[in-house]
Amino acid sequence: MNDNKLAVFSERLITPLVEIADGVVLIDDGKIVAVGSQANIDIPEDYRRIELGDKVVAPGFFDIHNHGGLGYMVDEGGRKTVLDNSARLVSSGCTSWLPTVDSLYGVKEIIAAMDTDQLGAEVAGIHMEGPFLTPKEVGKVEGIDQGLEKPTLERFYEFYNAAEGHLKIMGISVELDGADVIIKELRKLNVLPAVCHSTKATYEDFVRGVELGIRHVTHTFNVMTPLHQRKPGVVGGALTCNQVTNEIIADGFHVSPVAIDILLRCKGVDQVCLITDNTMVAGLPDGEYERDGYKLIKENGVTRYANSTSEDDHTMAGSEWEIDQGIRVLVNQVHVKLADAIRMASLTPARVVGLDDRIGSLEPGKDADIVVLDEDLRVFLTIAKGKVAYDPSGLFSN
Repeated sequence: MNDNKLAVFSERLITPLVEIADGVVLIDDGKIVAVGSQANIDIPEDYRRIELGDKVVAPGFFDIHNHGGLGYMVDEGGRKTVLDNSARLVSSGCTSWLPTVDSLYGVKEIIAAMDTDQLGAEVAGIHMEGPFLTPKEVGKVEGIDQGLEKPTLERFYEFYNAAEGHLKIMGISVELDGADVIIKELRKLNVLPAVCHSTKATYEDFVRGVELGIRHVTHTFNVMTPLHQRKPGVVGGALTCNQVTNEIIADGFHVSPVAIDILLRCKGVDQVCLITDNTMVAGLPDGEYERDGYKLIKENGVTRYANSTSEDDHTMAGSEWEIDQGIRVLVNQVHVKLADAIRMASLTPARVVGLDDRIGSLEPGKDADIVVLDEDLRVFLTIAKGKVAYDPSGLFSN
């Protein structure tokens, strides 16, 4: 029996464009060669049969905004952090990700990791969240805005050239002097420009950014000017502008399920990407941690800045939750259909960054990236590029 050739059977297969009852996926040498009803597909004798019963078979998840975990941000831990987290992420059903950084060191280390055999989730490119950002200025947290820079074309090209064609998204605060030139350059180079950390921007600033080329919104609702009845802010633009796609952290803590529902009613699942925004504490137990001279406290599902003194700020220090947690929140708290939640974590992000020709859905010719979910929407099995990457039940050892 050849483990490079698999026939994966399930009573419920979500592609996610369609749901197939009693479906099968055929995998040969890391690629999907057939998807459909078991009644319509002949199974060659040399394929290993994987019977999954009523478990859900779906495309592997694609996290386009993730800074790392296991104690380090990619900006600090470099290539090792990228590789360690690629191995970690498959336990959440994530088979591709964009390591997210704001430094030249981070960019170069991601490229180094891409040139190394990766175990687990594929590094599909680079997401730069900064460094051209408006300071957060959270309470008395010293060091939180360390590394931020004023936008210049010369500095941008240092990042772009170091990325060697793999820069997929760059977030920028649209209100900064010099942002206009960077946004236009990103569009010219076919890199997705995102409005990001625009805590001083008006609705008018947002609209002007879109006119210049902004096409994406970084973690919608978080770290941006809010919606007010007379001042719509960046949130108002994010909800009403169909020219932009949106990210959402649906971990159950960052954004209210009601706010997520509003976003989806305004934009729809084809324009909203489920992300984690994982930081260094992802994969670690509750406790106190230090980064860049400031302390983080992880407890009860929330990571916050230890020295923040503002009772009105409510700023969180990124998320510790995995992408499958977002699927459960969308289905159980926002009441999104499972196929739509899966679409937000697979096909939509793949299309947003231009990789839907090979990942994001279960279709012939695409990479064999598959997640299997149990009745509680917990990850039962992950297959990445046709290889078993996470198998806690020991199914493949039988």
